[in-house]
Amino acid sequence: MMHPEKFFEDILEHPQDDAPRLLYAEWLEEHGDPLGEFIRVQCRLARLPMNHLCVLELETRERELLAEYERDWVGDLGDMLDWWTFRRGFVEEIGTSTDKFLANACSLFQRAPIQEVHLCGVRNRIEPLAASAYLQRASYLDLSNNVVRDQGARLLAGSPYLAHVRGLNLSSSGIGDAGLKALAASSHFPELRELYLDDNRFGTSGVRALAHSSLAEQLQVLHLRFNTIGADGAELLQRRLGERVHL
Repeated sequence: MMHPEKFFEDILEHPQDDAPRLLYAEWLEEHGDPLGEFIRVQCRLARLPMNHLCVLELETRERELLAEYERDWVGDLGDMLDWWTFRRGFVEEIGTSTDKFLANACSLFQRAPIQEVHLCGVRNRIEPLAASAYLQRASYLDLSNNVVRDQGARLLAGSPYLAHVRGLNLSSSGIGDAGLKALAASSHFPELRELYLDDNRFGTSGVRALAHSSLAEQLQVLHLRFNTIGADGAELLQRRLGERVHL
């Protein structure tokens, strides 16, 4: 669906802020549009603890509104995506092929405050993906279960468009020590706080480089399960990162 520019530009510019969304919701409700209620319901759900008495009622209403209006609200965005998730009233999380993402990124980010991107079919498209300026609009990028390997990790490490990514998932991506060293040495991840690297091909040398990097110091969560890092590597990581590392 098309949103009035006077509201939607502010939502796109400030995707973490509820205020522009709630202002738009008020206008929608004044015009009898059910999207206004949906935005309010989801914004409230996002703020409430899971055990709050109102959660069940709000979730029930959320499901009712989605059942009736989801296809209308998604519109032809659905043709560009394999799946999507609404958060705080808008499509914020998407899953699609890398080819579709590269072909439609401009339209996707113009029409929804997308924050989380999950991609498949990365293998032969990692170079244009790493060169896509639209990556800077995402706060979470999931490339897990794709053939990324060391060369792909190097390309991602050298991409200036990942500067706003807070979460990066490269689990089961065939990355070895050379790729891990490139990620650890990158200066392009200033906001990265969560790094998922389970089920790769790391050994002691890659782990040592990561443990002593500035990247390790800024991470709040590091997953390295199912890698052959050895007892010495595990001890080093636990000494450097403590409970932030999951082995």
